[in-house]
Amino acid sequence: MASTPDTSTPRPQAAAAQRLAAFWRWWSGELAQLVPEALSAQGRVARLPLLSIENEVVALVAPPGTVAAESPRVDLAALDSVRARAAVRSMLEGAGETRGRARLALAHGDALVRRVNMPLATEENLDQVLGFEMDRLTPFRAEDVYHDQRVVSRDAAAGTLSVLLAVARRDLVDARLERLRAAGVSVQGVALREEPSHQGAPLDLLPPDQRGEGETRTERLLRRSLAAATALLLFAVLFLPIWQKRETAIALNPVVAKAKQDAEAADAIGRDLERHVADYNFLLAKKHGAYPALAYIEEVSRLLPDHTWVQELQIKNTGKTRELQIQGETNSSAKLLETLAQSELLQDVNTRGTVTRGSVPGSERFMLTATTKPRPQPEAIALSDAPVTVGAPGTPGAPAPASAPNATSAAPGTAAPAKPVPATVTPVPNPATAPLPGGRVDATPVPIHR
Repeated sequence: MASTPDTSTPRPQAAAAQRLAAFWRWWSGELAQLVPEALSAQGRVARLPLLSIENEVVALVAPPGTVAAESPRVDLAALDSVRARAAVRSMLEGAGETRGRARLALAHGDALVRRVNMPLATEENLDQVLGFEMDRLTPFRAEDVYHDQRVVSRDAAAGTLSVLLAVARRDLVDARLERLRAAGVSVQGVALREEPSHQGAPLDLLPPDQRGEGETRTERLLRRSLAAATALLLFAVLFLPIWQKRETAIALNPVVAKAKQDAEAADAIGRDLERHVADYNFLLAKKHGAYPALAYIEEVSRLLPDHTWVQELQIKNTGKTRELQIQGETNSSAKLLETLAQSELLQDVNTRGTVTRGSVPGSERFMLTATTKPRPQPEAIALSDAPVTVGAPGTPGAPAPASAPNATSAAPGTAAPAKPVPATVTPVPNPATAPLPGGRVDATPVPIHR
């Protein structure tokens, strides 16, 4: 007797493999249901007529779920081989089979059907395991029977699966197969007449190497052609879009290269123009960065009271700003700080040194320091909006002198010299000039931008 398979708890690797196998069975089963019955091998075999043979009498068995009034029968013993073949073929044609194919149907007493429980780990090699366990599960040895099985249910918690096992004696099946083949029948399978209802392929006790016999060369060629066409279409669906995108990318490479070259050239021109604009605006920015020295002198003169005399005024450049140092005499140096703090050009007004008595009675000698406020830069104008300077008559771009409206001829037929009229040029106002405090205008060039 064969040894009992190990039913211990599977290792994590084996459990993962079982889950993967279960997923594949479910997925393949779902895909198999999408295949039309006419295109599936199991569907074609399941539609073939069922023939039973007992005591040399071949009978057509009604399909499961249907009731026939009387089954057609052919007595092979009463006919010679030629007439027996013709009668069996006529019976199959009456059932809708024109190629002489059929399945052998076994009666309830010709097969043993039982349900057995097996470890879940044996599902991958279930057919081999049942062959090893045949003498334990049935009264027969594995080499004396044909068998087929179907998984009915699975219990993952218990680690077992329920299997429907069908067994038939080999000598009985071989004898009936030989008799049907002698009558010209192409046997495609061995089924059970009273098979338990179950969704899926029926039980087939015919050995796998004998199933599908009678397939013609044309059918094999057609099946292989369909498989090749399917593979070709799959290849086209996967790789045709990639090839099209590759061709499009190759076609766009020159366009992209030309656009990149043009962009780099335009960028180089832009950088060169920016450099020239920065060079042009450098001195202007320096000039507009601070008010002229005369503006500070006028600002100090305007703010200082009449009783204040300035003996020394220095303007020094300290980094990016200017510093003013004012020395002189006044009646009150404290009030002088408040007065200069109101200036629009100065900031951070402080005293330096000590306040001493002045030369005039009641006066104080002071020394003040202040830093200049940054001058706001004028708004840059575009080159197209820059003012145009009109030159004097005779220079390029200057208007031609107008002739005198009241010119008279000196004599008939001779042209009198026209009296020249001086050309007047109206100055073009510069809208970007920055006004100085007090209403003065600093008419200097303004920065430009692109």
